Amino acid sequence: MYYAWVAFPYPIRKPLTAWLLIWVLIFKKLARVDGRNDPTPMKDLGNLSFWGVPDVDIEDYSLEITGLVDNPQRLSLAELEGMATVERPVRMDCVGGFRNNATMKGVTLATLFETAQVSQKAVAAAFRCADGYYTTHLIADLLENDAFVAYELNEMRIDRFGHPLRLVAPGAYGYKWAKWVIQIELLGDFPKGYWESKGLPKRGRVGEIW
Repeated sequence: MYYAWVAFPYPIRKPLTAWLLIWVLIFKKLARVDGRNDPTPMKDLGNLSFWGVPDVDIEDYSLEITGLVDNPQRLSLAELEGMATVERPVRMDCVGGFRNNATMKGVTLATLFETAQVSQKAVAAAFRCADGYYTTHLIADLLENDAFVAYELNEMRIDRFGHPLRLVAPGAYGYKWAKWVIQIELLGDFPKGYWESKGLPKRGRVGEIW
């Protein structure tokens, strides 16, 4: 399906994607997916790993915070776990139609941005992942929605769900919830991420079609 989709020229693929998203939104209404707010059983949690699950060495793992910051960071998983934590129920909606309701634990981006002393010139953050994936977010969206990076899902650490570190971006589609994050780069512009460059909405807010 992916190869058929990308075979279309971008000017055609973009509106085609919008129509597909509209149909998914209609389907979710009809199937009452929007009313499913109870915790999703672990066996039913949806997950997509387009390039497979990368092999991340936890002992050597670190998160880099670079770009438009006054205090660049390289933080080990142990150092991240030693920071003030947040643990809360979250909802992730996939553009494909499924919804995950789970509890995740980690560190807020507000805390990380304060630690790295993000420049006032920065308007967006690029999240780069161990499998080569990347996506971008407006800093204002991240802070407004209390986004965080999580190292636990339902009190567990499971590689296929993004361990050691996954972005939790409430209100955004699942493709914006970057998994296996190894770098956060603060930027002065707002470039497209991987799926956004293929035709999915740039901000990726749930319900957005352009």
